[in-house]
Amino acid sequence: MLLRLSVRNFAVLENIELDFSKGMTVLTGESGAGKSKIIEAISYLEGRRASAEDIRYNSSGAVIEGVFDFPASSKLSRVLESLGIAEDELYIIRREVMANSKSLIKINNQMITLNNLKQIMELVLSIQSQSSQGTVLQKGEQIEYLDRYIGLGKEDIFTEYQSHYHAYQSVKKRIEELEYKDRNRLTQLEVLKMQYNELSAVELKEDEEEELENELEFLSNYENIHASLSQIKALLVSEYPPQGMLYDINQSLDTVTKFDESYTSYKDTLTDAYYLLTELNSHVSNDLSSLDYDAERLNEIQSRLNQFNQLKRKYTKTYSGLLEFQQELQADIDDLENISQSFGRLEEEQQELFNKMESSAKKLHSYREERKHFLESKLRRELSDLEMPDVQFEIALKESHFNPLGFTDAEFLIATNKGEPLKPMKAIASGGEVSRVSLALRTIFSEFDSDSLIIFDEIDTGVSGQVAARMVEKMKLLSKQRQVIAISHLPQAAATADHLLHVKKSVTGDRTHSTASYLNYDDKIEDIARMISGSKITEAARMNAKELLKSSED
Repeated sequence: MLLRLSVRNFAVLENIELDFSKGMTVLTGESGAGKSKIIEAISYLEGRRASAEDIRYNSSGAVIEGVFDFPASSKLSRVLESLGIAEDELYIIRREVMANSKSLIKINNQMITLNNLKQIMELVLSIQSQSSQGTVLQKGEQIEYLDRYIGLGKEDIFTEYQSHYHAYQSVKKRIEELEYKDRNRLTQLEVLKMQYNELSAVELKEDEEEELENELEFLSNYENIHASLSQIKALLVSEYPPQGMLYDINQSLDTVTKFDESYTSYKDTLTDAYYLLTELNSHVSNDLSSLDYDAERLNEIQSRLNQFNQLKRKYTKTYSGLLEFQQELQADIDDLENISQSFGRLEEEQQELFNKMESSAKKLHSYREERKHFLESKLRRELSDLEMPDVQFEIALKESHFNPLGFTDAEFLIATNKGEPLKPMKAIASGGEVSRVSLALRTIFSEFDSDSLIIFDEIDTGVSGQVAARMVEKMKLLSKQRQVIAISHLPQAAATADHLLHVKKSVTGDRTHSTASYLNYDDKIEDIARMISGSKITEAARMNAKELLKSSED
């Protein structure tokens, strides 16, 4: 739902702020007053491509900002999450349009692209006009609308088909990959075997690099290690070795502890230290006798590590990555050498999955054929309510190529007048008929669409009398479920609206600008009377306006 719209320097909208509420809001005013510009401004928040021509003359750019309360929708939540946009109570969408037709788009101060904006807003609002029929009239979307109406998406046969379809596509992709490999098989095999043999020749072992690096570090520091061990040995066997001092101290403590037991713990600790130093002396002696600098081993380790480093640089991998790469190469070689067997196995699997997919698709097609009459009857009734009693409507189904929804191709066909042949919906010529068909379809599918705002941009142009009254009833009905904003020249629409927003154009100095304000009851009477009688308002028109307002309240 749109809560607030702020527009600056957008054509005749110099600086305008509008608050919107639930229900049905109708924009009224003279032609050229700026009503359509308000809708165009909202369309910029929907994802309309920017144009420098919309920027107010002598301005550097235009700014359009809308505050929205998004509808509760799992699909919308997934889209927001995929774009990294945190869910919030309100969403502020801001669009700045520059003189070069480029624009800056933000949602809650987070930058997004135009395509991101379209992804979000197609689930939030839709704008209907006689020149823009909406997705429901587009052939590619009609199968989805049929499926929604007959509840096919909730059936087990639909889940079954989707499972078979995705499994089939997965196997098909694997076969295509093998076909590509087969076309280049000999060349690939030669390259893979060369790489594998190069790695095999080095005989890489798990953790070998780490072990060699530790050994290299030891040999590289041999002199320091030998000197330190020799110093330790010299201290331990000197004229006054530490063991001797500890022994003498312990002997003295034997005497003291006879009279003061608090020294016992010191005596025990010194005894442990004495034996520890004795053990250290033995260990150092053994190491010094066996420690030997092996220059040949040092060169051997360095050479081996150089081999590893060359391979790591060549294949841009770590040592463990080289081991994994070698295993992958072996698997790819086996795959290519056994490609004919893989082909046979996968082709059998593909045929089996195709049969299952085809069987499920036929069930979906039959389900649609058996139930399409529900939607056909519903639309005929809706159009009859809109003063099109002779309308014919059929859903033509035919088998086509496989896709995620089956192999059914659906097209809505209509004949608006008796004796005319059925034609695709997009071929409807009359603007008034387009409006009524669009409105009927919106009414039917309103419970399935997630959008919380529908904008009708003069869809009642060219209609009057009973047709106009019926169209207004449908718009009012839609406004019970979602927010409706409409531009209308119909007195019935103005009288039925929950909120009447009057737009007018004025000149200040040498510049034209538009303003808009909500009308109270008395102003509504004057506005509706003007719509009835024209610029010269008569008392009869005022009386008629009062009657329309009264009847809309009943």
